[in-house]
Amino acid sequence: MHTNVHHVLFAASLSLLLVACADSGPTLEGDGGLAEAETGKELYDGCLPYDEVELGASFTCQGEGEGWLVTDVYGAGKLNPMTNCLAYADGVAPDNPTPEDCAPVPLELVPFDLPRPRGCCGEDAAEDNIGGVCVLDCGYAACKTAIAAIRATADALEPIKGVPKNVVDTSKADLYAYADFLDAPASLQHCAQKVALVPGEVVSIGLGSGVTSPAAFGHIKDATIFLGCNLDPDEPFVIDSEFGVCTEPTNIPDAMQEQQSGGSVNGGAVSVFGPGVDTSATIEHATFEIHEVLNRDLSIDFTLTSFDATVTDTRAGSFDLRDVQVSLAGPASGTLEGDAVIFAPGTLRFTVSSIVSVDGEPLFAGLPTRAEYSNSAPATATRSLDGSFAFLNAPFEVGEYIAVLNTEPSALVPIQ
Repeated sequence: MHTNVHHVLFAASLSLLLVACADSGPTLEGDGGLAEAETGKELYDGCLPYDEVELGASFTCQGEGEGWLVTDVYGAGKLNPMTNCLAYADGVAPDNPTPEDCAPVPLELVPFDLPRPRGCCGEDAAEDNIGGVCVLDCGYAACKTAIAAIRATADALEPIKGVPKNVVDTSKADLYAYADFLDAPASLQHCAQKVALVPGEVVSIGLGSGVTSPAAFGHIKDATIFLGCNLDPDEPFVIDSEFGVCTEPTNIPDAMQEQQSGGSVNGGAVSVFGPGVDTSATIEHATFEIHEVLNRDLSIDFTLTSFDATVTDTRAGSFDLRDVQVSLAGPASGTLEGDAVIFAPGTLRFTVSSIVSVDGEPLFAGLPTRAEYSNSAPATATRSLDGSFAFLNAPFEVGEYIAVLNTEPSALVPIQ
């Protein structure tokens, strides 16, 4: 069976001449994209990391998982949309794969050196709870496998004779952005919990469009991953005598401490650059909230949970914008290293509302218009030890224009 495991989700045919016409950037489907799928911690009583366990026994989870990725790309002919399996029924990818060609992967053969799903539970834990932890650990393993597979595919893409190199570079950029977006703590949690909510079934997780320009050859218009975990109905887990006493799960993150805080922005601006436009609008008032989790390895999961701002009226070329409101469309997870916070492309999604006039004539009878934009490149911010937060450079692609958000450092106050 191990010969069935392919370390890619995309086939190299992604580097065909492609074009797409979407511009929203990676997003997670449903409930703002990053809502937690509430499974109830009582399902895991007696098991780490959801309950205190003095001497936990390691339970090896048994069963299989499966996964594939569907990409909606223009220019691939009959392969549009394309389906790419993590494993194939006969071990060889057909020319035009479909979900029917995909095969399950035994949990002992999880690729990319990821740990086999296991549960760490006390002797009094109920069998259903041990099984629940197995499914959740498998869900995290499935999502981590998808992330690793997407990155491996991007690394493996090579130019094809007759196809410009920038086509491959564009596809790679979109693949890396998908992987980075899924790897963000809140995205990974959403993915894993969605898989765990329906054990034995395959769930779909929409990722939206890539971050590159929709007019660029190689742009990925849309992507959806399909993942599922199915425990052995007769023997979903066994005690692992070789592991002995365990102290942690294998794939489920173990949070140590968390904090919710927020503040008011003291100042900032949105600068817009493009053909015939070089202007800046001041942020009049803004509030934000963040959620931070300190993990057992002392890393910090950083999530911007809200950002609401009022921006001064401004003019960009022949466009007049009034009553501009900017709001975070869904929680955005960033990587915190030292004082620097990095938001992967597509992670920050802002809804912008304004009254628009063109050459003095109001559009839509003067009613507010709404649009959603995501960061087209990595966005940088600071979260300083003095307890302040600020955006340094958050770029957004708006057609031919680039809008850049920055704010002054603002003090964080704990939220009870």
